[in-house]
Amino acid sequence: MAAYCRKHDALPVRPRPYLAGLPADVETYEERVAGFFRRRTGLDYYAAVGRIVEFVVRARRARVVDLLCDTAAFALNLARHGGFSGRVYSFEHNVTLLERARQRARFLNLDRVEFRDFEEPRWPLPDGFADAAVSIFDFHRRDPGRFLPEVVRMLAPEGIFVLAELLEPDCARRGAGRLWERLKIRYIEGSPAEARGVYYGREETIGLLRAAGFRQVIVQELKAATSPRMPVFSLVAATK
Repeated sequence: MAAYCRKHDALPVRPRPYLAGLPADVETYEERVAGFFRRRTGLDYYAAVGRIVEFVVRARRARVVDLLCDTAAFALNLARHGGFSGRVYSFEHNVTLLERARQRARFLNLDRVEFRDFEEPRWPLPDGFADAAVSIFDFHRRDPGRFLPEVVRMLAPEGIFVLAELLEPDCARRGAGRLWERLKIRYIEGSPAEARGVYYGREETIGLLRAAGFRQVIVQELKAATSPRMPVFSLVAATK
């Protein structure tokens, strides 16, 4: 049975005290993210994040670093999970999303999560700090040569990197459908950074992780592929 995250953390639609004082369009941001996620992956956003939360809970790691807060769905649901006894450190460079996440955590009385500001490319954490680092649907926007060494640096020995990403076969990246998708994202949806994203294939991703220094990589598809050209959203667990 799929594990579901809580949309808006089951709080009433109105009033929303954790959004007080923030720009009005932040109210629809999470809905837009969930919609884009479904279009690209064919999966429900909250169900997918819920499965990632369950995986991290079962891994029983004390210090979990959420590499990009974004909607805060992962960090908040992990922090309030009854089986999680550790602490979550969630990072965001967008000050509006950061304050939104902090307000939600205060409203929910969650003291297991910290939302922190940071400036790329280096996370403000000491070497070997994290028992687990989590990246959800963000790796395609990163430069692996800069990003992965930083993840390795912040992980403790035997630490795990949980990468949840759309794995796209090379043949699919070269197709006309992918070109149209890029153009639509850039010019219709107005997101040039997302349009420039690179989705790697399964073997490419494993190779990148091993080259960065991870000794064991396990890939679990969250949706079965119906054709060799089909991108598949997958959960990748890499051990340092």
